[in-house]
Amino acid sequence: PMAAEDAENALPAEAAPLGPGGARPRASASKSYGTEATTVGTETRTEVCCSVLHTAPGLDKKGHEEYSNVTPWVLRVFFVHTYYAYIYVFYMFVLAFYKGYALEYPEWRRWTEMVLIMFIPALQHLRFYFGYWGNELGMAHDMSFFLLLCTVVMCILLYFLCMQAYIMPLDSTFLFIAIVVVILEALCGSVNALQVLKLPTTTRTQTVVLSACILSVLAVITVFVARELRFHEALVDSYKYTS
Repeated sequence: PMAAEDAENALPAEAAPLGPGGARPRASASKSYGTEATTVGTETRTEVCCSVLHTAPGLDKKGHEEYSNVTPWVLRVFFVHTYYAYIYVFYMFVLAFYKGYALEYPEWRRWTEMVLIMFIPALQHLRFYFGYWGNELGMAHDMSFFLLLCTVVMCILLYFLCMQAYIMPLDSTFLFIAIVVVILEALCGSVNALQVLKLPTTTRTQTVVLSACILSVLAVITVFVARELRFHEALVDSYKYTS
């Protein structure tokens, strides 16, 4: 009886004995966090998940075997930046209300800027979430979404830095720090994204999207650096002229 049982277990799924009603036994499947391993008979196939949203909660945290986070300290930066984001958003609200009542301000522009300020915390929370898992596990979709959100947040902060900070110097101080921190996080994500591009499981579509997100981040950083250099040059020329 033991030999017959062993021979039955050694059969593949297609040759296994039929169950009640003529149904064959279903293939077994096992999943881990970041990877999905499916066993069909004697064949095992492993698929790497593209996003943390595709994985079930409560499983072991595991990304691609060839990926490693080369900037693990950026996860602590995310944690600290969470508190700083709430601080400068509060100041932005206070200063926006003050400028709206104390200065000549178009009504449509005032409400548009209020909406943009309210969008910042939501975008930051999404950016922190996908940035944490994207940098930790090296998932292509999470990394792409993180870099895209970095670009959007930097564009919003650049708008307030270039179009509103001239009214009150306090705006320029905390907005400059906010953009620099986002740039630091985006550069860390870009470095880790280069590893994701080299993974054998990365498809052509993911490569194109991820490359476009990296280029968009670099473009916004270039605009910010050019703006700061131009602003510094203007201050130097003004100082020489007045002296």
